[in-house]
Amino acid sequence: MTDGAATIRPSHARGDISALAVWIVCVLLYAVLMAMVFYAPDVLRGSGFDTEQGLVEQLQNLVLFIALLLSIWTLLQANTTPMRAWLGLIVLGLVYLFGEEISWGQHYFGWDTGGIFANINDQGETNFHNTEGGWLDQKPRAVLLLGMILGTIVHPLVKWARKGRGLFDNPWWLAPTLASLPPVVFSQIAALPKRLEVLELFRWSEMEELFMYVFFITYLLSLLVRLRMSKRSAV
Repeated sequence: MTDGAATIRPSHARGDISALAVWIVCVLLYAVLMAMVFYAPDVLRGSGFDTEQGLVEQLQNLVLFIALLLSIWTLLQANTTPMRAWLGLIVLGLVYLFGEEISWGQHYFGWDTGGIFANINDQGETNFHNTEGGWLDQKPRAVLLLGMILGTIVHPLVKWARKGRGLFDNPWWLAPTLASLPPVVFSQIAALPKRLEVLELFRWSEMEELFMYVFFITYLLSLLVRLRMSKRSAV
């Protein structure tokens, strides 16, 4: 009997989340945030330029928390050892990202920074991504962005050019689908002002990170839907 997990098509219209819906959500989110950059900047970034209490930071935390719950739920639904290992890695990654974004609770409970963090953290917080050198901030983000671009842009283009053979066809659950493309596109649009050194009204990297985190939600929702379809096909 043919294995349903091997034959499921990630691009199947009934076997994925709506790419159009994701585009609409990303467009609306970007439009609202851009309007706030000009008309309500203090709400967007908080009372100070470097504060962690602004709306974008809080949205990052919320998106990461939702993505973490989704990753755990998808892990519980996984039906193969390699998929469980991959999702376990995603869960650990999201725990790290979420913990780092809230400085492991410091942003909400307000404890003082002490010990080793007082000496190595650039912003006086209990996290690792703001430590000197940037190896736990810029480098992991660059790797994540590379994976997002390869998965949502290069892979579909190669698949189209090769008439069905992409970069990450096997296992089927590894590559994101085109439903995850919108947050990747908007993460790069959000980063343009910083790269072009214009509109220095806001920490544009924060908006870039927000859409990068939205990518996790779209990828996990898509994977969950496709996983359920593969199980039905296998019956």
